[in-house]
Amino acid sequence: SIRNRREYFSELKKRYVVVDQEERRKLILKQSEDMISHLRENHPQAKILGDEELLEEVVYLVEYPTPFLGEFDRQFLSLPVPVLRACLRDYQKHFSLADGDRILPYFVGIREGNRDYLDEVVDGNRRVLNARLTDAQFFFSQDTKKIFDTARVSELKEIVVQEKLGSYYDKAKRLAQISDKIVSRITKTKKEENELYPRVSEAAWLCKLDLTTQMVKEFPSLQGTMGAEYARRSGKDARVAQAVSEHRLPRFSNDKLPETLEGAILALADKMDTVVGSFWAGFIPSGSEDPWGLRRDAQGIVEIILDRGWRIDLDGLLEEVLALYTENDKDIIPRIRDFFENRIRNVLKEKGIGIRETNAILSIGFADITDAVRRAEALGKISRRREFKDQVIAIVRLVNMLKQAQQWKVRIPQVVREDLLREKEEKELYELRMKLEGKIESLLNKQKYVEAYQELSRFEEPIHDFFDKVLVMSEEESLRKNRLSLLNGIGKFFNSIADFTQLQVK
Repeated sequence: SIRNRREYFSELKKRYVVVDQEERRKLILKQSEDMISHLRENHPQAKILGDEELLEEVVYLVEYPTPFLGEFDRQFLSLPVPVLRACLRDYQKHFSLADGDRILPYFVGIREGNRDYLDEVVDGNRRVLNARLTDAQFFFSQDTKKIFDTARVSELKEIVVQEKLGSYYDKAKRLAQISDKIVSRITKTKKEENELYPRVSEAAWLCKLDLTTQMVKEFPSLQGTMGAEYARRSGKDARVAQAVSEHRLPRFSNDKLPETLEGAILALADKMDTVVGSFWAGFIPSGSEDPWGLRRDAQGIVEIILDRGWRIDLDGLLEEVLALYTENDKDIIPRIRDFFENRIRNVLKEKGIGIRETNAILSIGFADITDAVRRAEALGKISRRREFKDQVIAIVRLVNMLKQAQQWKVRIPQVVREDLLREKEEKELYELRMKLEGKIESLLNKQKYVEAYQELSRFEEPIHDFFDKVLVMSEEESLRKNRLSLLNGIGKFFNSIADFTQLQVK
């Protein structure tokens, strides 16, 4: 009989079962590394190429992992590296090897069980892999007989995205249109826009064309990668080819982001089209259900915008993308905005921003995602200061008064009349405002929110003095409106950062 937990695991291992998945992972890594060490006699930098996704899959495919090393025919080294790796990974669950930047004609596989008959296992895997590589060589040969060019995009009309969303030709057309809208938003001069857009437009029309190729039909994971390979071989601009390669990034959590400007624009356009089109077609995520991966795409949109520091009006872009589908149904825009708000909340949570601070930031708007995150990061620093709670009390007094006036539909003048400043406290508050507002406006425009708040904090005492000594809602209308105008000029600065009423300690 088994007397304890350790003995139980030991008995299972004797029967070729390693229960602990972390132990299986370590066994695979160590035994594989030991197994390839002899290759370094001829290949000093020989290593197994990291593939965390494949490793995770293999760990859960086997109960008793035993690595083996095999070799495939060297003639296949003429294939592009992504094709070689896809053949090994997608069908055989094998790891690729390289010597520095050069791929090696070897593979590491993981069998279930002990080392019995391992030579036969290696030979069988080698024969199957060589057959796969022969097929890939044929597909590549056939695909490269055709020029990869926009003249062929009509072939995409035969491939349907989804019945309501049309064909991939329709999608490519939308991507070119959306990319144009993004380019116009992120470029500073017409010259810059005119230089950038032709490359992005060509990449937009080409990025789905590899769906017509035999290689991508056989290896869907190579979409974009093969498009870039064929584009380069057809003499396309390197930046166009790279954008085609990057247009699906990021594909999953912690995936890399596009490195090129063209790639970032196209990736943003692709994901924006998918999210808006899916909402319009009724494919809206609910609960844990998200068959179209829209949460992943929306997260990717946020990550790309933040990585580039783009100041894009999300609301405006959403409306323009929706207009490519319909002039009606604009009521879905708020639902898409809510969807993005949840993604931004996730980003702020990962940055350690508290819920109250997040609410304070998002309640005044997040259409400019980059600005919203910068405000949140600044507020996170500001709110940790000892004096912050006391300062919030003064800010909230001011903001609540303005909200009250708004509820009463008081028309507040834009300009404060100095001749109507009667009390000492309102004169002092006005003088401080005039002294600081130029500097504060400059800091806010530069998104230097911590520094701007530092200047705004100087209003704390004068605001308290003002409310303690001055009757804002005077019976005399001119005085009432003038005092509200004075407060409004200060309040707009605070409201440029956050809704501080959300931060009041009750």
